[in-house]
Amino acid sequence: MAWKRFPIPEFDHRPLRGLTYVPPVPISKSDEDALVAAASSGDQSGVGAYAVEPNAELLKKLSFNGDHRQMIMCILPQKDCRLLGRSMAWYNQRAYVLDGNSADAEVVHEWRTPRTHNTRLGPDDGVPVTRQVIYLLSGRILEDEDRGNRIMIDADWSPGDGRDGYRILAGCDKGDDNFHDSCLMVSWPA
Repeated sequence: MAWKRFPIPEFDHRPLRGLTYVPPVPISKSDEDALVAAASSGDQSGVGAYAVEPNAELLKKLSFNGDHRQMIMCILPQKDCRLLGRSMAWYNQRAYVLDGNSADAEVVHEWRTPRTHNTRLGPDDGVPVTRQVIYLLSGRILEDEDRGNRIMIDADWSPGDGRDGYRILAGCDKGDDNFHDSCLMVSWPA
């Protein structure tokens, strides 16, 4: 009998193949600060995902390198939010969830795939997110550094089951336009 791999947890990565890569354009630092201030005061009008310019000292501290050092700021509603990660990649992946975009930002979660072609990126059921603002970095793991992935924001994604949300898709820094190397999904009750 031939040996067969079973992806656990399940992750249908096939729809994320052959997508046209359009890099997100980072918003200005002043727009980033305004969105964070509004979210902190309870304003829910800015809920969404935004590309931001990552802090250079933070990237250095995390040994996060490469041509695609893209950071995504997630503004979340004041609801029961969850963050779920999945992966299907030739290279081991790492995802950072941070509390800010500064040199002294704290890592809230650091997830990595256990091995190549493993769908597990973080806990199987994800994690609750109680912060109104989080920042995400996604990269492939090299020996002593992480190399940033190419990132796309899928704002039209529907998680189903009476939930709203969006997802952050990542493809390796080299290769074709497959964006299933890292998939970070944020959702909340509709």
